[in-house]
Amino acid sequence: MPPRAEVEAALARIQEWPGLARSPQLAKFLNYIVSARLDGNEAGIKAYSIAVDVFGRPQSFDPQNDPIVRVQARRLRAVLEEYYAGEGAAEPVIFYLPVGRYIPEFRLPSAEVAPATPESAGTGFTSPTVSRVTERSWLARLDDIVLLVVLVFVALGIALVMTQVLAPRQLRIAVPQPPVVSVTEFTSVAAQAPAASVAGLAVELVTDLGLFPFIDAVYLQRTGQATQQASAATFELSGIARTEGGEMQVTASLKRGGSDTAVWSMTEKVATTDFPTSIDRLSQAFADQLGAVDGPLHTDAMQWLATNADLAGNETDYLCGLLFTRYRGSGRLDDGERARACVSGLLRRQPGSAVGLAMSGTLLLDRTLRMQPPSARDPEPIAEAERQIEAALALAPTSSPIWREYAFFLESVGRFGEAEAAFTSALQLNPSNLDAYAGYARLLSLRGKSEKGESMAAAALRRAVTPPYWYHEAAAVNALRDGENAEALLQAEALAVGDAELASAVAVTAAYRLKSEDALNRSIAQLLEVTRFRRFGILPVLRQRLGDAELRAEIGNELAAAGIDQAALNGPY
Repeated sequence: MPPRAEVEAALARIQEWPGLARSPQLAKFLNYIVSARLDGNEAGIKAYSIAVDVFGRPQSFDPQNDPIVRVQARRLRAVLEEYYAGEGAAEPVIFYLPVGRYIPEFRLPSAEVAPATPESAGTGFTSPTVSRVTERSWLARLDDIVLLVVLVFVALGIALVMTQVLAPRQLRIAVPQPPVVSVTEFTSVAAQAPAASVAGLAVELVTDLGLFPFIDAVYLQRTGQATQQASAATFELSGIARTEGGEMQVTASLKRGGSDTAVWSMTEKVATTDFPTSIDRLSQAFADQLGAVDGPLHTDAMQWLATNADLAGNETDYLCGLLFTRYRGSGRLDDGERARACVSGLLRRQPGSAVGLAMSGTLLLDRTLRMQPPSARDPEPIAEAERQIEAALALAPTSSPIWREYAFFLESVGRFGEAEAAFTSALQLNPSNLDAYAGYARLLSLRGKSEKGESMAAAALRRAVTPPYWYHEAAAVNALRDGENAEALLQAEALAVGDAELASAVAVTAAYRLKSEDALNRSIAQLLEVTRFRRFGILPVLRQRLGDAELRAEIGNELAAAGIDQAALNGPY
C-alpha cells in the first residue's frame, strides 16, 4: 500500500475535481471507503453500512430490496475512469473499485509487461518450432483451404444478393436527432449579485439538462473558440440576472443555433439575499421546462412525428421515446398502438436497445392489465414484461428512466416495497425525473394517507409544463380523502382525460357528498360506461387500482348510496 499521506493527498485532489465535486454523494462515498481502508476497517465496508452512513438509509435498510449502493458504485467507477483518463492521468496513486466489491484498491502507475515469447534476435519474430514435415503438410492442404474459402464467400455473396432482392425495401429518410444544447454563462447586470454565482448557474444547468434522456448539454465560455463550437449545437441557452427592488430576476433564453431570435424564455424571481443559495432551485426550475417532452427542445421532433405517421424502418431510441412518453401522457389507444409499432421496429433492428426493452415491457404489461380480469391474470405476459425490463436494467444499470419503468411495473403487480425502492433509485440517479417523482407520489397516495405523498403530488403538478392526466390521480385521491370534495371533483375532471376508471369513481363520490345533482348525473353516466367496470365489476377493478382499503370502502358505500346497483358494484353488468 502507498504511504497514507500520499493516499490522502490523492483523495484531496480528486475531491476538488469538478467532475466529482458536482456529485456530493459520490464524493462522500469515495471518502468513506478510502478512509475505512486506510484505518484498516475493510470488514466494515459493506453495502449496509455504506447505505446507512453515506446515503442516509434507515436502520431497516435491506440491500436485496434497495440497490442504491450497487447503482452508486457503478457511477463511482465511471467517474474514476473519467478522472484518470483526463485530469488525473498523472496521479501517483490511483483509486480502483473492483466490480462486485466496495473495498477500494490503491494502485501505483506501472508499465504492463507482456509475457515473453521466443524471438529471433535478428528479426524479432517468434522462432519457428514446427518441423519441415509439418510445414509441407500444411502446404499440401493449402489449395483445399483456399478453395473452401472461395466457396464460402461465393455462397455469402449469393445470400446477400437474394436478401436484398427479396426483402421489402425500407425508405431511409432524414429523421430528427436528439437536441444538443450549448449553455453559456449568464450575464449579471445586478450590482448586488456575485458574478461567480451567476456564472455558476450555467454549470448547474449543464448538469441538470444532461440528466434528461436524449438531451446533450455542453458548457461554453464566452470566447471566440466557444462561438465556433456553439455553431454545431442545435440550441443555445444563455441568460441575464438583474435586480428590481429587493429581488433578483433571472431570465433564461433559448435560441436556435446560429440564430439571434429567442424561441423560449422564462424568468424566475428570488430575494437578492437568497440568490447565492438558490442556484440549485433556479437551475431545476429552468431544466424542468426545457427538458420536458412537450418543452421547446423537442418541438421539432414532435412536429416531425405528427407529419410522418409511418416510420418505415427509421425507428430510433429518441423517436420511440417521444411516442412512448406521449402515450403515457394521453392514455389514448391510438397513441399506444403507434408507440408499440415504433418499439417493435426498433427492437427488430436493435435487439440490444435498453430503452426499447424497457418500453416494450411496460407496453406489454399495460395491454395485459387492460385486457385481463383483476382477479385472474395470466402470469406469462407479466413474467415476459418483467424479463424485458430487467434485461434493460442489466444493459443500463444507471439509467433513471429504466429504473422508473421498473418501479411502475412493480407497483402495477402489487410489489409496493420494491416499487418504492426502485422509485428512490430512479430519483437518486436523476432528481429531475419528474415522471418518477409523480409516480412515487401516486404510489404513496393510493396506498393510504401520506403527507409526503400529498406534498410530492402537489409539487409534481406545479413543476410540470403540461401535467399528464395521471399526475392528477394522487391529487384527486388525496383531496377526496381529506374531505376537499370540490377540489376532488376538479382533479377528477382533469384525470378523466386518460383514466375514466378512477376519475369517475372519485367524481361520483365527491358529487354525492356535495349534493350536486348535475355533477352527480354526469359522473354516474360516465362511471357506468367504463369498459372494465362493465366487464369485471366496479369494486373488483378499484381493488386493483386503489390500495387504501378504508377509502375504497367509503367510495363503495357512497356509490351505493348514490344509486349504483350492488350487482354492478360487485360483478359484470
